[in-house]
Amino acid sequence: MKKIFIILFFLPLFACDDWLDIESEKSVTYLNFFKSEQDLESTLISMFGFEKNICASSMVHPFGWCGLQCDSLADNEGYRELDPQSFMSKMYMLSWSQNYKAIYLANMLEENRFRFENISEERADYWIAQANFIKAFAYFNVAQNWGDAPLAQPTESTEAVGKSPVDSLFAQALRAAEKALILPTYDKLTDAHGDAVTSKQYASLGTVHTLLANIYAWMGGLYDKEEYWKKAEEHASLVIDGKVGGYKLELTVADMVKNTLGPVRKSNETIFSIAVNNEDENRTAQVSFYPIYPGQALINYPYSPTNYTDIEDPGQKKMLVATVEKIFPEEADTRRKEYWKDLGQQVTQWEYIYDEETWEVVDSVPYAYSEYAFINKWSEPYYSTDQSVIEHNKGIAPLLAMEGDRVVWRLADLILLRAECRARLNMAKPAKDDLDAIRVRAGLEGYEGSGTADIEELRKEIFHERERELFGEGQRYYDIVRNGYFRTELSSVYKSLTDADVKGGALYLPVARNSFEKNTLMKQNSYWLWHQQ
Repeated sequence: MKKIFIILFFLPLFACDDWLDIESEKSVTYLNFFKSEQDLESTLISMFGFEKNICASSMVHPFGWCGLQCDSLADNEGYRELDPQSFMSKMYMLSWSQNYKAIYLANMLEENRFRFENISEERADYWIAQANFIKAFAYFNVAQNWGDAPLAQPTESTEAVGKSPVDSLFAQALRAAEKALILPTYDKLTDAHGDAVTSKQYASLGTVHTLLANIYAWMGGLYDKEEYWKKAEEHASLVIDGKVGGYKLELTVADMVKNTLGPVRKSNETIFSIAVNNEDENRTAQVSFYPIYPGQALINYPYSPTNYTDIEDPGQKKMLVATVEKIFPEEADTRRKEYWKDLGQQVTQWEYIYDEETWEVVDSVPYAYSEYAFINKWSEPYYSTDQSVIEHNKGIAPLLAMEGDRVVWRLADLILLRAECRARLNMAKPAKDDLDAIRVRAGLEGYEGSGTADIEELRKEIFHERERELFGEGQRYYDIVRNGYFRTELSSVYKSLTDADVKGGALYLPVARNSFEKNTLMKQNSYWLWHQQ
């Protein structure tokens, strides 16, 4: 009999990846599960929890730090310097377990399909396709972050498992994604009760093709094979051209910030997002800020701290106005206004002087904004309402989060990814058209270049446009690695990496300690093995 767990809404607490740590758990066989679609949806919701831990963790991903453009990361600077201690000191953050727990549940559903009752074949296919999307996404995430890694075994197995080549992970991701291609477009998704689904965390046909475009683009960068860029371009085109869903760019950058990334949480530009509702996050005991994007780690004035001069504290992550202007060199770029608060403007703030006896204001001293930029791409703050927390914080309600879902893929991202694919395929005019679609939305003219027909120059400009459009959203490090720009776009430490270092895993995460505890077949990437302290 298959190894099964009691699965409820709290199933993430029980999901198992024993084949990684070689510790058998006693399973509970049950006869009253898989009796309805609600049971299958409950399993999917459990998988959503793992998906959320992967994409919207309360701590910034190490590669989010590595790719974040700013002038100081304070105590996180070691990530950008490839400091082994920075990576090794928080190994619990680097575990791939959340990915494999999601894969486990997807495999569990497929292995136990024969148990489904009162569920039509069509709806069984639907829920298994949903699970296969998450399985494909998880394998892709592991391949991007760790390279060579284990392949999940059948759910009843407790055999030791070593690493498989990254090619095998891509094969598994592609196989699972192709199984999910039976899903309908997002406007035709329904839940277990037959009601329309509004959450973009449920996979749709457009989501699956976007995943396939990303997998093939990553493979194209890794192997430099034209066939992969072609496939990536084809899958992206199906989504962009409206053949697998009605996705559209928001008309303005301001609309995108509000509707796609912000509190509205409803946008035709969103392709795939992780639901994050602050009212449902049980933040009662939370006392510190919860960044779900790397760029949110730069949030300071006017949200927290409320005095802009506090950003000069050495412990604050910060960015100069001059750095923003270097990244966004054109003054007409509306992202300067929408992503940053009053960028470079001399706005006055006043310090009041009080009479020591009456405490009446007797004078005021003007202050101008400092040389630092204040990110405002996420502009709807969520503060603590817990009185005990507020009292402990000297009467000030601490900033806990910014309103908005965690958008993983949006249409502007995919358009620029297709532009990159087209440049790789020497399709200069179509690539420029995609680039210009995003530039025009930002209030700019079409890209003119240097007047040459250099396709590499165009590809580099597409990369820089992704930097601008997707600033702080977490894609930059992966864009750098995919394009092979790590020696020029990251710190000098990366410039000094040898080809052997790269082959040994310098651009990947080290394997977390908990993956070695009970698995004698696990091996560390050779680069990190020699650099760990």
